[in-house]
Amino acid sequence: MSPLICLAVLKRYTWLLVCLGFVFIKSAHASTVLFNHTGAANPTTEGWTTSGSSENGAIVDDLGTGIDAWKVIEQGGANSRTYNQTLTTTQLSDALLTGWTLDATIRFVPPDPLADTPLSNNAWCTFLVDEGVTGSRDLYGIYFGCDVDGNTLVRLYSTGATYTLTPGYHDYSLVWDPVTQLASFFIDGELKVSDYAGATIPNSGTSRVYWGDNTTTNATTERGAHYSYVGFSIGTAAAPEPNKMLLLGVALVAVMTRRRRSC
Repeated sequence: MSPLICLAVLKRYTWLLVCLGFVFIKSAHASTVLFNHTGAANPTTEGWTTSGSSENGAIVDDLGTGIDAWKVIEQGGANSRTYNQTLTTTQLSDALLTGWTLDATIRFVPPDPLADTPLSNNAWCTFLVDEGVTGSRDLYGIYFGCDVDGNTLVRLYSTGATYTLTPGYHDYSLVWDPVTQLASFFIDGELKVSDYAGATIPNSGTSRVYWGDNTTTNATTERGAHYSYVGFSIGTAAAPEPNKMLLLGVALVAVMTRRRRSC
C-alpha cells in the first residue's frame, strides 16, 4: 500500500479513536459514594438524620451469620423510624447527569407471632427526587414484607411483580440510567427489572434517600428490618461495559497496525 493510501486509512479511523478514547475516559470515571450506612454503626454518627419512635439499635453477628446491622423494628401501632440524607442541588444535578445507584443489604424481620405482612407501609429503602415540577416528586423505592411462612416479599414501589425470597439477608440495587431515565432492579446481583420509571407522587420538598420502617394501622409487633448496608452513589449508571469497549479498542488497534505495516 502506498504512503498516501496508508495516510487516508489512518485519517478514516481517527474519529473512531477519538470516540474510543472518550468512552475509555467515561468508563474509567469512578463512581462517587455520596453517603452510606454500614454494619452496626448508629446511622446518626454517619450523617443520617432520624425521626420517629420505633425500636432501633445495633445488631452484631446477626443470627450467627457474621453480619452486623442496624435494626429498625416496629413496636406496634403508630411507631415508626426513618433515616434520611438530603442531596444538595449540585449532588442532584450530578446524579441526574451521570446516573445514580442505590444499594442495600437488608434482612426483613417478620412479626412475632408470624403472620402475613403486606408490602404497603412496611420496611423500605427509597430515593425521592425533586426535579422542579411544582407539587410533585419522583419516588424510586424497594418495599418489603413477608408471607405466612416467613419468606421475604420484595416489590418496587407502586408497580411490578412481587418477588419471594428465602428469609435472611439479600442484596438489592437500583441503577438509574441518565440516557433512558429508567432504573434497573437487581436482587443478589440478578437483573429483575430493566425499565423501572419510579412513580410521581403529589408532594414537594427536598431530594433525599431515606430508609427504615413506616407506620401501620394495626399493630404488627416486632416487625421491621435489619439494615447491614445502605449506600447511594453517582456516576455508575453512565459507564458503558468496559470489557466490550476494551475488546473493540484492541481489535481496532490491531487492524490499524496491520495496515501500517503493509505500507
